[in-house]
Amino acid sequence: MFTAIAIVLWILSPWLLVEGGISFEEFHRENLPLLSLTNCSENNLLLPFNTTRTPGSEESLKVQNFIKRFYRGMEGPWQLEEDSFEANGRRFKNLVFTLGEASHYVTIAAHYDSKVAPEGFVGASDSAASCAILLYVSRFLDRLYDEDAALLEPRLRGAGIGFKIVFFDGEEALQQWRADDSLYGSRRLAGQWARSGTLDHIELLVLLDLLGSEPQPIPSYFRETHWYYERLASLEAAYTPQELQLDAQDHRFLQANGVTIEDDHVPFYEAGVAVLHLVPWPFPSVWHTLEDDYDHLQQGQVDKWAVLLSEFLIDCAARR
Repeated sequence: MFTAIAIVLWILSPWLLVEGGISFEEFHRENLPLLSLTNCSENNLLLPFNTTRTPGSEESLKVQNFIKRFYRGMEGPWQLEEDSFEANGRRFKNLVFTLGEASHYVTIAAHYDSKVAPEGFVGASDSAASCAILLYVSRFLDRLYDEDAALLEPRLRGAGIGFKIVFFDGEEALQQWRADDSLYGSRRLAGQWARSGTLDHIELLVLLDLLGSEPQPIPSYFRETHWYYERLASLEAAYTPQELQLDAQDHRFLQANGVTIEDDHVPFYEAGVAVLHLVPWPFPSVWHTLEDDYDHLQQGQVDKWAVLLSEFLIDCAARR
C-alpha cells in the first residue's frame, strides 16, 4: 500500500522526493493510527466527533474547542478566522485555518454540524469522518512545513499556493431543506469572502461529504475541475487499485455541468469558484438515518481518503 504511494508520487511530484526530506510513507505509517476507530488515545482525531453536533449546542462547542486546540498544537504559522453568527434562532460558528500567505489558495472543507432530527443523529459519514480527515491533512501539511520549510515556503508566498482548511457550521437544515434553511455557514462565508475579495484568490474548493462508510462511486461533477479529478483518480489507482471509487471516464454529471447536489459548495460555485465536490452518488445507505454512526464507518475508507487527500494537496502545490 505505502509502496504504491511512494511510486506514484515519484511520478507525480518528484520535486518533493528529490529535494525534500520528509518521507510520506513514514508519515502515514506513524499517523494513520490517529484515525483509529478503536484506539481511544488522547491524540485520536476521529473519536472526538462521535457525538451529536447540532448548531449552538454544548456538544458543538466541545467539538469547536477540540478543533482549535488541535491547531494551537501545530508547528506551522496557522491563522484562525473564526466567525460566530445567528440565524433562525440558532448560533453558528465557522472555523477557517490558513497556512501560508500566498496569492492563491487551495481550500478543503467539510461541515462539522449534525442534523437536529432524528434525535441522537451523529452523522459519522455526514460529516464527522471528513472533519477528522481535514485534521489529518492539516497535520500532514504542518509536518511538511516544519521539516521542509525551505522547500514549501517559496510555494506559500508570492505567486505560490497556500492552504485554507474550513469547518462549516449549519450545512444541515434545522427543519426542512430550503434556500433559507440550509447551508448557513457556507452562505455566510462565501458572502464575506466575496466582499473582502478573498474569493478572487481561491484557486480550488475541495468539499468532502459522506465519506468513510460503505464505498460508493464518486463521480466528477464539474468540467472546470475534471483535470483535478483525474489527478486524484490517478492517485487512487496507485493506492487502492482493487477498490476504485473515482472513474475519470464517467461523464454523466459533466454533461449537465451545474449544481446537481446541493451542498456547501453551492454558494462558492455560484460566485465563480472552481469546485471539486467529493461526495458519493448514490449516497450511502445510512444517509440521514441513525445508522450513520461509528459502527458503520470503515477504517479502510477513512484511512484511504486521509492519505489520498494529503498527497493530492501537495500535488496541487507542486503544479503551481
